Amino acid sequence: MIHLNKISMVQLFCLVILTQVGVHILTIPSEESRHSGHDAWMSVLVGGVIAQLVIMIIYWLGTRHPHLPMPQYIISLVGKPIGIVLNLIIAVYCLESSLLVVVSYADVINRWVLYATPWIVQVGLLTAIAGYVASSTLRSIAAVTQIVMVMFLFCFVIIFISGLGKGEILHIFPIGSHGFGAIMKDSLPAFWAYAGYELLLYVFPYVKRKNKRSILFIMSAANGFTTLFYVLISIIVTFSFSENQLKAIPEPMIFILRQFHWPVLQNLDIVFITVWLSVTTVTVYVYLFLSARYLAFVHIQEIRNHSFLVWILAILCFAAAIWGADRQRILQFSAYHNTASILIVAVLPAMLLLISLARGRRAGFG
Repeated sequence: MIHLNKISMVQLFCLVILTQVGVHILTIPSEESRHSGHDAWMSVLVGGVIAQLVIMIIYWLGTRHPHLPMPQYIISLVGKPIGIVLNLIIAVYCLESSLLVVVSYADVINRWVLYATPWIVQVGLLTAIAGYVASSTLRSIAAVTQIVMVMFLFCFVIIFISGLGKGEILHIFPIGSHGFGAIMKDSLPAFWAYAGYELLLYVFPYVKRKNKRSILFIMSAANGFTTLFYVLISIIVTFSFSENQLKAIPEPMIFILRQFHWPVLQNLDIVFITVWLSVTTVTVYVYLFLSARYLAFVHIQEIRNHSFLVWILAILCFAAAIWGADRQRILQFSAYHNTASILIVAVLPAMLLLISLARGRRAGFG
């Protein structure tokens, strides 16, 4: 009942892209330009390549356990006590991911659109919507995400149109002048922006496919699309602002949208932030769903009341989000979560793959 039916390759494509993008498009390439300056788009590109390498690790791990989601086969790999602890840690990480997106986007809405709306109302509505969708089956979540993809494409057009505004081509040149080291340093915060593809750790056995390699193709296509999207934004922002301006503007994309004048539509930034809310919600409800699924396996037997787990987690997320109105607190939480992302998204799957290879057998065959 939790999955109902397997999801299609197209639905997997939409899930990966919309889980990846989230709030990051508003800040790129602010964090990614600390060392590389106007070469930030290259750091963003390198971040996408690193993400692709991690996707291949996750895919390889999934092919060794094709009939089981990670919460189940992790126990067979490392034993029940350690497996249960790891499932709990991943569940907490997914909940933190939902919380971070909720408070980050509520902070953006609070500063740019809904100045007088109480913080508790903003985070409450976002959490409630996400909880409602996350309490559904995987197939239903994928279907909703497909619909939201239309909103994403609408926002993509808005970003492209805004990029046709005023700028200075000299802001982008000379290419590579900051050096390879600076570009690689900023590729790490760029890598954090691609998080979301780790959902494959859970959904691998629930994807309809002709063969296992088709999953790698779709995952690579989705990550490639996100990479091109991020690089496009980086180039648009770099074209519009100098290096000193980039360091002083936390959400450069919003400034570009605000400065762009379109006769048929006023306040393009407000329209974009409002529409993008639906895209951001995807990241929240996907991580809530994943958190509930990992949490379901921290007991001796699987906890089958999925909706109950989701709403418990949603309430915890809401309670924590109430205390997230302080922007400095959000930035500190984000820095901590970025470190956790490296450990959960990249290091843990690599270690599990090594363990699986060392044991020399495949799990999950019926």
